[in-house]
Amino acid sequence: MKKTIFGILAAVSLIGGAANIAEAKPNFSIYFGVPYYDQQLGPNFSYRPNRGWYRDRAYYNENAGRNMSCDQARNIVRQQGYQNVIAKDCAGRTYAFSTRRNNQRVVIYVNARTGASWRG
Repeated sequence: MKKTIFGILAAVSLIGGAANIAEAKPNFSIYFGVPYYDQQLGPNFSYRPNRGWYRDRAYYNENAGRNMSCDQARNIVRQQGYQNVIAKDCAGRTYAFSTRRNNQRVVIYVNARTGASWRG
């Protein structure tokens, strides 16, 4: 009985001591709005003291809320080497074009804001 009580007291003292050693205090900050970086990631980044590197406002406002025209998207597809580019749908967030490359019929989609394109 004495051994059991002694064992329990020893276990409690070890656990209590380990809890003090393993105590962790996280250190983090939350910023709302423009994200800041530790290093300059490109030519359109500026430095703000005590914060870090961030993208210039012009980057965010360049195409804010506006879609490119159907002709601009068509030119993007043509610059990628596609021929006979025909607009199928130029409404909404994604534009669709029917085109040919190497005598194969292909459907190309273009993001109306960023100009990113992919095959369908």
